[in-house]
Amino acid sequence: MPKYLISYRKTETAGQKPEWTSFTTVSEVSIEAHAVRERVNKRMSVLGEQLWGNGEVVWVGEGRLDDVLYQREEAAPEISIVYGLVEE
Repeated sequence: MPKYLISYRKTETAGQKPEWTSFTTVSEVSIEAHAVRERVNKRMSVLGEQLWGNGEVVWVGEGRLDDVLYQREEAAPEISIVYGLVEE
């Protein structure tokens, strides 16, 4: 099954500098942007986090874990969520 890395910019309090946090998920079907956003929203509600940026979800492609993480760092500052397919 394909494994996806999902990263999002979060804060825990107002005025705090945003930071990336990531998690992986396995899915039998391709994950689309709206499904990624739903997974992030669910996770944030459990952890008490707030999303930073404009809420935009961006596909960064596929590759090794470190490649996908590198692509994450290249995202524009207003991008909230990036995701990519991680090679096993």
